[in-house]
Amino acid sequence: MYEGMRVLDADAHVVEPGHVFGTWAELAGDFIDLPPTTPMIPCGDADVIADQLENGFDAASYLRAMDAQGIDAVVLYPSVGLFVPYAPQLDPEGSADACRSYNEWVAEYCATDASRMAAVGIVPLVDVDLAVREAKHLAGLGLVGALARPNHLYDRNLGDPAYDPLYEALAGEGVVLAVHEGLGVRGPTIGSDRFSSFAARHVLSHPMEQMAAMTSLMLDGALERHPELRVAFLESGTGWLPYWLDRLDDHREWMEDSETKGLSLAPSEYFARQCAISTDPEDHLVAGTVATVGADHVVWASDFPHPDALFPTAVEESVADARGSGIDDATLSSLLWETPMRFYGLDGRFAVE
Repeated sequence: MYEGMRVLDADAHVVEPGHVFGTWAELAGDFIDLPPTTPMIPCGDADVIADQLENGFDAASYLRAMDAQGIDAVVLYPSVGLFVPYAPQLDPEGSADACRSYNEWVAEYCATDASRMAAVGIVPLVDVDLAVREAKHLAGLGLVGALARPNHLYDRNLGDPAYDPLYEALAGEGVVLAVHEGLGVRGPTIGSDRFSSFAARHVLSHPMEQMAAMTSLMLDGALERHPELRVAFLESGTGWLPYWLDRLDDHREWMEDSETKGLSLAPSEYFARQCAISTDPEDHLVAGTVATVGADHVVWASDFPHPDALFPTAVEESVADARGSGIDDATLSSLLWETPMRFYGLDGRFAVE
């Protein structure tokens, strides 16, 4: 708790030990494509998380890191798992096995303190039937979402009707489709075709891959076909969202007699019905986004312990910046607790006093 407000970190990351992916961990060096200048030190300073490094980021040390920041509860995302299942060297069954191994491991990790820890699992997008199978399995494990990369993998966008069985399964199980980029996947990534530096590729890939994913999910009709599916767009800031929804709305109206005639709602209305976006400690535009889409569609995330994460000041700096931009404490409480609790379906599961 921070200054009387409960805090739910809606997108932080575990650091999986090598055994989680078994033989697939041997793909190291081949499943990821990063410039040599890529920052790799957790939180930018290994000394501040010596406890976690010394204890292999086990659940107990992770809980201590949460305590140090005033974070009551967390929804965990993978680190290595952002890449391994999508490695082109894996056949569909290999990808499915990697996902199953991670999901069972992270469910056990969260069981260390189920009143404070939840997680999003991963599914093998390469094969939709296998992805459906794993979506149902991860829901049975108590995981609250399934991660999907926004990239144009397997010659498909996320709005492709080929994914309809997966989205039907996720909606039926009541778990979130969590769209999460991570620079370095061996596959199409916006910016990688024309830039070689880390800064240029990273600044482009996160928001622009999310823009592309949102475009497909909305204009290709996935949210029209699956009105019960909840979708989170993560780790790309929020400032682009008002502009992008406005542009999507304009194009939906423009093409309503042809390409978008099957859409019953404007993209901004789909977002209001089904979606959320994450803000972070260095997102200085969140007040404008909240004014546009409402605090009930924005969640806060730390990205701990990735290299750009602030530790242990993430909550402190976020609250100070939000207040400085005119966000009141009632709205802050929504961003920090009420909205992610509702969106991830965690009401009744996290009862932090």
